[in-house]
Amino acid sequence: MTEFESFAVELAHAAARVTLPFFRSDIGHEDKGGAKGFDPVTEADKQAEAAIRRLIAARYPDHGVIGEEYGEDRPDAEHVWILDPIDGTRAFISGLPLWTTLIALRVGGKPTVGVIAQPYLD
Repeated sequence: MTEFESFAVELAHAAARVTLPFFRSDIGHEDKGGAKGFDPVTEADKQAEAAIRRLIAARYPDHGVIGEEYGEDRPDAEHVWILDPIDGTRAFISGLPLWTTLIALRVGGKPTVGVIAQPYLD
């Protein structure tokens, strides 16, 4: 694997360490969908994205991030990470193991790395 591919896998493992303890717990959720419809977010979503962002900032401080929960930070950078810490939050809060963590890296505006992790199923 390339350096960035290995790092993306490392980020997915970090997200799993955060999300798995919340899975099938009484975590609760907020609805961020409003008039658009039900769009739940949990503390697991927020904490996992925060953990991923910390690791990116520590290793690659010049890289940008676009995240599902915390928006954009330097989206015009040469290297931009795109994050969805829990894709399938409805399944997550229902206790179904059909959720994933999505991590991608865009370099020069082009997608170059993508990881889909299913933490519960490893």
